[in-house]
Amino acid sequence: MLNVICIVNGYLEENCYILYYNKNALIIDPGSESNRIIAKIEELKLNVVGVLITHSHFDHIGALNDIVNKYKCIVVNNENRIEKLNEFNFKIIENYGHTMDSISFLFEKDKVMFTGDFVFKETIGNYDMKNENIMISSLKKFKLLNKDIIIYPGHGDKTSVDYELKNNPYLRGNYVS
Repeated sequence: MLNVICIVNGYLEENCYILYYNKNALIIDPGSESNRIIAKIEELKLNVVGVLITHSHFDHIGALNDIVNKYKCIVVNNENRIEKLNEFNFKIIENYGHTMDSISFLFEKDKVMFTGDFVFKETIGNYDMKNENIMISSLKKFKLLNKDIIIYPGHGDKTSVDYELKNNPYLRGNYVS
């Protein structure tokens, strides 16, 4: 079973996630407080095998160098698209719009997805109006996901695909048909 720990950090209250099976761990979006992230990893005696980055905004990568320097681990992002690290298997889903490097990480077996600033509970991430059609295309892909998937966003509370399809105004009505 995949264990998920959320560490809310920085003045923008970014969600950094530590995922682990047994003692191997991944870090998703290591915000800005490396000391808190490292302390939790050390407390749990985890072996960090990689860092996954949903997009390159400062509030999501502020502690990246500290984490990589300490654990000598692989970084997976929009440019380095590895989809298997040790026992972790995931799919990278492009969901451009918030940024042009925005990706989500879908762990199908565990029915969880880490969306960064693409989809939040009952809303979506901000986007430049010139990217509106790109965001709409990404949202259309989201609507095709398994409804049982739990969504872990870059800020705020977790949610699910089913909940968002029913309650997120950007996924209902005329915005995305």
